[in-house]
Amino acid sequence: MKEKILLVEDDKRYAARMAKNLQLEGYEVLTTFSGEEALDVFREEVVDLVLSDIKMPGISGIELIQRLNKMQTGDEHDAPVMFLTSVDSVRVAVDAMKAGAADYITKDSDRDEIVLRIEKVLNSAKVLVQNRNLRKQIQAAGSFGRLVAESPAMKSILFEIDAIADAGAGILIEGETGAGKEIVARYIHNRSPRADQPFIDVNCAAIPTDNLFQSEVFGHEKGAFTGATGRKHGKLELADGGTLLLDEIGDMPLESQGKILRALETQEFERLGGSQKIRVNLAVIAATNKDLRREVQLGNFRQDLLYRLDIIRLRIPPLRERAEDIIPLAQYFFGEYARRYNRPTPEFGAPAVKMLECHPWPGNVRELKNLAERVIIRHRDCRTITEDLLRREGLGEEAPAKEPTPPSMNFEDNLSLEEIEKQAIISALERVGWVQSEAAKLLQISPDRMHTRIKKYGLNHPSWRIHRSNK
Repeated sequence: MKEKILLVEDDKRYAARMAKNLQLEGYEVLTTFSGEEALDVFREEVVDLVLSDIKMPGISGIELIQRLNKMQTGDEHDAPVMFLTSVDSVRVAVDAMKAGAADYITKDSDRDEIVLRIEKVLNSAKVLVQNRNLRKQIQAAGSFGRLVAESPAMKSILFEIDAIADAGAGILIEGETGAGKEIVARYIHNRSPRADQPFIDVNCAAIPTDNLFQSEVFGHEKGAFTGATGRKHGKLELADGGTLLLDEIGDMPLESQGKILRALETQEFERLGGSQKIRVNLAVIAATNKDLRREVQLGNFRQDLLYRLDIIRLRIPPLRERAEDIIPLAQYFFGEYARRYNRPTPEFGAPAVKMLECHPWPGNVRELKNLAERVIIRHRDCRTITEDLLRREGLGEEAPAKEPTPPSMNFEDNLSLEEIEKQAIISALERVGWVQSEAAKLLQISPDRMHTRIKKYGLNHPSWRIHRSNK
């Protein structure tokens, strides 16, 4: 269906003829017969264009556009205004343009001319929105939106992104906090056919209740709850045509998961307090620092939502597992912050390089980025990063990261292979607090195989029974 037009015309016969012509072109038309009525409709409906007469009893077209400008918020759903007039004069055109009209046309113009001018105004509005969204995306990413990939692990991820970015399928990005999941999501968006459309992110960890989630993601109507003084467009609506990132989706309230699942499957939803169905077309990327398969087992995450999101899975390795990226990232962050704060760009001494490479980076890329900003701010004339300087800024305080080692076991000579395997699984589970996915990693087997072996040997643990009883 084409765009929605709000027609404002006090001549009812002309209004009916104009509405019919526009409907034949595929537009949805809301017809009003006065400026006052148009304002009431505008408060309740999202429209793509206001087509208004200039000379009307009561509120004139010029006054109407002035009031509409005060009501519009400068977001993606601002509607351009186009005037209809029976007087083809330079004065009318000047007055209309000064008031902020996108165009004007005389009422005696033929149908094709009117439709052509309307399409031109709507296309110009779309370009304006795209440019506005692009500026917002650049501002959101800041000057730190580059994806550094020197390590084989990250190069492999970039190769896979090139193969999948145009599919628009659900993508699940896994990785520790601070590993760069949002940067990867933006990279996917920028490599997709939706690159010139909005990239909207939702931090699920920051929305602890279902009502807040609905208001933020679906939007709300005026009066939907106490304090809802006007209509709010939700993140789903703002992402229409582009990409929606559900960041830290493992922290989404359980009651909200069913609602977002339905919206993603049908690509339609209702605002909180509203009844009108809103259709969207968007790609969805989810990011998490949790093991969602384990969260499903614990009853904290819906399995059907996981299936919907986990079509393509990307694991972003922690910084300690991609040592080749550490120095390029450090050079990048130090250089960017030096430019931001008008400082000299420092070089790295050999001992400092070794120290950076050996640091375990528990905070991942975010920790390195924060270190760079702190050093640049506090050491304004620093031209060489030294080991002593890094130590004074807190680096090296943590114990070096250690690779997990399989559990050690003492076996009697007469044990069968199955008994040895059972003891290995029990020992691994005990070492990781009976977390099945972590034990699988320790034994270097898949979670599915771990689950099969646990079932085979009849293993159980009180924590598992507690979680199952809560489902």
